Amino acid sequence: MLRNIAERSVPDLRSGLDRLRADAIARSNPPEELRGATITLSNFGMIGGRFANLVIVPPQAAIVGAGRISERAVAHHGQPAVRRMLPLSLTFDHRVVTGGEAARCR
Repeated sequence: MLRNIAERSVPDLRSGLDRLRADAIARSNPPEELRGATITLSNFGMIGGRFANLVIVPPQAAIVGAGRISERAVAHHGQPAVRRMLPLSLTFDHRVVTGGEAARCR
């Protein structure tokens, strides 16, 4: 988990992300390292999911989940086009974030 990110330098954040990634690949993240997050990122797309109903566990304020990337027909400059799309699901605690604030986080 990356803690106190507002107080960390960019190189320090990069090394922290690299460590988290290596630990995740090795499946060696200790449970205590994954507790106490404010925002959690989840990837359920690797198992084929597109969207999900995510559950937050206090003290989390939000969880963002990434679904499976797929090609979709979308409007691009007023014309139909096929683009790779990454569906995101967001669940947040209304005691911490209003619906308007969450909707503007795009």
